[in-house]
Amino acid sequence: MINYTLKQLYSFESVIRLGGFTSASKELHITQPAVYMQVQQLQENIGTKLFDINGKKISPTFVGKKIYKTALDTISSLESSKLEIDEILKPDSGHLQIAVATTANSFISALLAKFKKAFPKMTFYIDVTNRQSLLDNLKNNNADLVIMGEPPKNSPLTSQAFMQNPLIAIAHPENELLSKKDISIKDLSQETLLTREIGSGTRITIERFTGLNFNSDIQINSNEAIVEAVQAGLGIGFVSMHSVNLQLKNKIIRQLDVEPFPIIRQWHIVHNAKAELSPIARRFKQYIIDNTKNEKYL
Repeated sequence: MINYTLKQLYSFESVIRLGGFTSASKELHITQPAVYMQVQQLQENIGTKLFDINGKKISPTFVGKKIYKTALDTISSLESSKLEIDEILKPDSGHLQIAVATTANSFISALLAKFKKAFPKMTFYIDVTNRQSLLDNLKNNNADLVIMGEPPKNSPLTSQAFMQNPLIAIAHPENELLSKKDISIKDLSQETLLTREIGSGTRITIERFTGLNFNSDIQINSNEAIVEAVQAGLGIGFVSMHSVNLQLKNKIIRQLDVEPFPIIRQWHIVHNAKAELSPIARRFKQYIIDNTKNEKYL
């Protein structure tokens, strides 16, 4: 087996390319005897002569040419890797993998757009998905950062709450409940109730705080679809206020005033506790915290 070190390859490559030990020593910032020793050790490790000296001229032998090519390829690969690593480690660039709950997509996308303007060299991939997929991302460490509601307990995670996440009840603008003064949970139970699929954070929270029994076989896997169903008069929906700010403003739907809504939860930024965040991930995490700390609902 052939053994050689990077120092030996760097020295040999420099000597052959520059044509001498003196020039190589100046380029490598080491003494000429040190360069000669590295090249001699490389010859001994290879087990054959690698260069000829004719006066002041140094030229590689047949095997020396093969080793020279190996040295060039190795150095090129190392330098390329160094550039890639430097790009990743620089705080103004790098790649970011984010997994986001569907209900958080609107405000996270807005924050990410502003962050991208501040750091145009960075790249990102955003996975907007349901709770189960978010949990899978955390378990398998497939995302640098996960934005979600209540993080799972008894898992090795680092989690920080950064903003309120109000859960509200919504209805069609002509729903009869809107004309009633005191709406109760019992009143809601007489309606067709529309919410996310079993296991979603929204559904779990509603069941915990209200004791409502979802009396419909309808399960919807996106907030957009819930809003559209409410707009069509299909029933009462339960969504994060963040996902319907525009529809409420334009009075396409109405918010129901019924206890215990709005149910105030928190948005969390979460990542695997054992994973070391890249500089760009650390910076974006802090950016989210800094730009939402004075916002109740954004």
